[in-house]
Amino acid sequence: MNTSFYKQIGLKNLIYRGIMFKFLKIFFKIINYKTITNNFYQINNWDPSGSEIYMSDCFSDWGNEYLFLDSISLRPNNIFLDIGCHTGYFPTLFKNYFKKIIGFEPSTKCISSLKKLNLNNFSFHKNFVGDEVIEVMAGDSDAGYSFFNDQNLYQKKELIKIKQITIDSFIIKNKLEGVTAIKIDVDGLDLKVLFGAKKTIQNNRPSIMIENFSEELFNFFKDLDYDLISIISNKKKPYNLYIQKFEYYDESKWVKMMCCIPKEYSRTYNTSFFKGNIFTGINKKEIIKTFNI
Repeated sequence: MNTSFYKQIGLKNLIYRGIMFKFLKIFFKIINYKTITNNFYQINNWDPSGSEIYMSDCFSDWGNEYLFLDSISLRPNNIFLDIGCHTGYFPTLFKNYFKKIIGFEPSTKCISSLKKLNLNNFSFHKNFVGDEVIEVMAGDSDAGYSFFNDQNLYQKKELIKIKQITIDSFIIKNKLEGVTAIKIDVDGLDLKVLFGAKKTIQNNRPSIMIENFSEELFNFFKDLDYDLISIISNKKKPYNLYIQKFEYYDESKWVKMMCCIPKEYSRTYNTSFFKGNIFTGINKKEIIKTFNI
């Protein structure tokens, strides 16, 4: 956790939530944490992503997760695909918003946690997701991340064979219709996931939240009639957030997650600036109010 993250959560929360979290970790291997959407997420002692969820109080993506939810509020909420679902935070956070949630996660350590989730509309698959169907040799890190192209990991961990699939092949094989939303967070392979899902995107026009901000991302959506919107910040005052609709890639902007929304479901918001402060951090109340969470 760096200085910018501390400023985003605020000094008050850094001290209070930091002390509480350390206390809970001493006595519990798994912490049952209540999300903003009133569901319980299980945070494992070994999971740095879970620590970030707790410390940010469900704002690890600066509020883009709620902009993403708002983009599907005017359409049937059928299927949500979570690419890189880790230990199930987004399936837990979004439980009440979709008829069916399907996760993809290659980490054996995370799969063990996913098996313990009590979500009746959630299923998961132990796969990498990319732009081609292949088999790869992969291993897990101690923090629950799985990579098949990390030479340092190869030297330290026992490798197992895991299948990489594409979203298009999965949709066709399982005869699925009505993909409303897709979240993609797969540590550098995000664009490959997009290219392997192009037919699904063309046919279903889902909202997509992706951990990628690049010229290639804009080129991908150039002819698909999508708006690219994000809640962004700046490193000088990272507790202040802005909603921005991008017409082109701008490398000067600090973006964590990009929301790619079909133009027919895109909105213009009255509030474009969320003023926070270094003491309390991001203005969570105003963001929740704006997106009716």
